[in-house]
Amino acid sequence: MIHSDEPSHQVDLGRDEGPRSPPHSTPSSAPTKKIKFNMSSKIQIIPNNRQGQLNTGYIGTMAGVLKLAEIFLAFIAFVLSICSDRKSTTAAWTEHITFETMMVVVILLLGYVCFPHLTLHNEPTREGLIVVELLFYGVNTLFYFISIWLMVHLSASWGVDGKGSAIMGAVVCVALTVIFAIETVMKLKAWKGENAPQTTIVNGGNTQA
Repeated sequence: MIHSDEPSHQVDLGRDEGPRSPPHSTPSSAPTKKIKFNMSSKIQIIPNNRQGQLNTGYIGTMAGVLKLAEIFLAFIAFVLSICSDRKSTTAAWTEHITFETMMVVVILLLGYVCFPHLTLHNEPTREGLIVVELLFYGVNTLFYFISIWLMVHLSASWGVDGKGSAIMGAVVCVALTVIFAIETVMKLKAWKGENAPQTTIVNGGNTQA
């Protein structure tokens, strides 16, 4: 039998090798925070405390529908007046009136929708707005009535290429005159209602307003 004198290289697995140092964490294992850019939080047109306060219900009222009709018909009349004869003074009158009323009515409609306090009965600014609208609609009713006859006169003139546009413009001006007259009557009634004196008569314990 041959015995080897070389030391044995066996490792005792059950032997305690002492405390081990914790594994080093690599930088890649650290949690990373993702930077998110929220566009809605940075760019906000309507503040949070003002959202939901648009008076969109005004568009469904009689006054709102009339204003939408005025904007649409004024735009049609504006285009027809340009197509009829832009060099003519008659067409220029209608062109300026339709453009002016269209812009003013758009501002009024946006004012009623975006600023609901203008439609409240207990606001002191409402009476002033009613007077402004009463004057605006009353004056432009007269202007549109003049535009009817000017467009009719233009359609009957010789040498006018856009006679059909002039006739259609006169018809649209008739519709605008009627609508503006209705608005004038409505604002007149509202103004009288705001300024109606409220008296209280006390007679025998019965109160009559």
